[in-house]
Amino acid sequence: MTSAGPRPEAVRCVALPTGAADLLLPNIAVAEILGFRDPTPYDSAPDWLLGTLSWRGFTVPVVSVAMASANLVEAGVGQRTRVVICYTPSGNRSLPYVGIFAIGPPRLTRITPQVLEPADAQPQNPFVLHGLTYAEQPAWIPDMDAIERAVLEAIPS
Repeated sequence: MTSAGPRPEAVRCVALPTGAADLLLPNIAVAEILGFRDPTPYDSAPDWLLGTLSWRGFTVPVVSVAMASANLVEAGVGQRTRVVICYTPSGNRSLPYVGIFAIGPPRLTRITPQVLEPADAQPQNPFVLHGLTYAEQPAWIPDMDAIERAVLEAIPS
């Protein structure tokens, strides 16, 4: 049996609509998708830190990646708004999960190199590793390490 050459790897992802671009997260990073509930706000928190939700016995901070960008305002809350509970990369016991605000239901997708192109301009967002074009739409690869660090710095001890 002969091989036609290496096949491009596909990554199963969840595309989270933010209003500015879709965040592309590997499926394994997502613990659960919730209908939106108003988070309990922190006192004196940055705009991108919307507050906390109780989820399965954990207090989960909710982050708006779009609001961390200069000159971007988060879209309003509607019937389709979701909070996507994600695992934090470090496994920190004090912050095992972070919620990410999505303006609509996330979509399951398979990403291959053929559907990705570099963005013309990289976003000025501390929570974004790379800006891309995915299926001719703007997309961001989030920097989950940066999100985790920023949340730990921003939340009261």
